[in-house]
Order: sequence, then C-alpha cells, then structure tokens
Amino acid sequence: MTGTAVIAGVGPKIGEAVARELHDAGYDVGLFARTEAFIEDLAADLGAGALAVPTDVTDQASVEAGMATVRETFGPVSALVLNATGGGGRPVGQANADRLRAIFDVRVAGSLTCVNATLSDLRETEGTVIFSGTTYADSLVPEQLEWGAVGPAARGLSKSLATALDDVQVTYVRIGSRVDPVGEVDDDALSAAEVASTYRGLVERDAAVTRELDLRRR
Repeated sequence: MTGTAVIAGVGPKIGEAVARELHDAGYDVGLFARTEAFIEDLAADLGAGALAVPTDVTDQASVEAGMATVRETFGPVSALVLNATGGGGRPVGQANADRLRAIFDVRVAGSLTCVNATLSDLRETEGTVIFSGTTYADSLVPEQLEWGAVGPAARGLSKSLATALDDVQVTYVRIGSRVDPVGEVDDDALSAAEVASTYRGLVERDAAVTRELDLRRR
C-alpha cells in the first residue's frame, strides 16, 4: 500500500524520521515547514518522490497552495501527518495570551486548515490523519501554561474529526516520552525512528481504525 503523504511540520526529529520512513516504504512525500533550507536538503537527500514545499500552516493561502503543489506533482493526498507544534509554554508569571494564541494558531487552527485543504483527497482515498500529540493533553501542566491549554484543544479537534469523518482514520498519538533524533537517543528518550515506524503502521492499516494511541519508551 502506497500513496501520497504530507508531513506538516518537518524538523530534525519526528518530521524527518516520518518522511524517511514513508519514503523508504514507497510513498511520495510532501515536506511542509517554514524553514526552507532544511526541507530542501532533506528532499534532495531522499531523491525522487520527495518534494520540499515551504509552507506556513497558520496561513490558509499558503497551505492551500502547498497542498495543490503536492497534488499536482504526486496525486491525491492519502496520509496527512500534523506535526507542527509552535513551541512550548511557560510557567505562571511568564505565560501570556500572545504566546497562547501563537501556539494555538499552529497546533489547532493550522491543523484544521491542513485537514480542510486535503479533505476531498482524504475521503477519496479513505486516508489517514495523524496528530503528533502529547500526554500534556490530559494532565496538569503548571510549568507550561500555554501548552497545557492548547494540548487539550488539539486532542479535542482530533477526536471531533475522528467522529465526523467516518471514512477517514484520524488518530491522536499521545507521546509520553521525550523524542530524540535517530542515532542520538538517550536512555530516557524515545527514538524518532520508533515514532515513525508507529506512524507508518497507522497509515498502512486497512480493516481496523485507531483513534488514539499511547506511545512512550518501554
């Protein structure tokens, strides 16, 4: 089973690992990020079937143009990985509304924008949407107030989409361990390669659907 995957939020950890995992499995991959140099280098390294598309997920026009570019190059999008985070939060006294809005715009509004831009493709292919989530979405996070507010909102969006889109698999992956880049994994961290392998398994599921998955180091 192969198709076209878009990874929104490609950085040197989960985003890169997922791109490599899916590309190695035969998928065409569209690489979305605001950092143009990184995704261009990654696309050049991956070769044919990889396309760097500098995209700001908080800008609807940018997302729609990026998705159109991927669709015109590779065909309809069958897998969408929502990995853009907007950074972390801060403790009380330092947290503020501007920071909360900035994270929300990336993590929640940006995710919805990406889904809307690929909705017809995902329904046509009976595809998969994966949220790179966090256990912060269901626990108290006093040291990161903004993220503690946005995390549950992203999870709520995922759960609502999963219910609304009965022809699309929407999965929120609750990552409960720090994720390190491939080859740089400390004893208490999860390798980005393990995350990528899990995501590939979700994308390639056929008869079964997973709406939420807990992922942490053994």
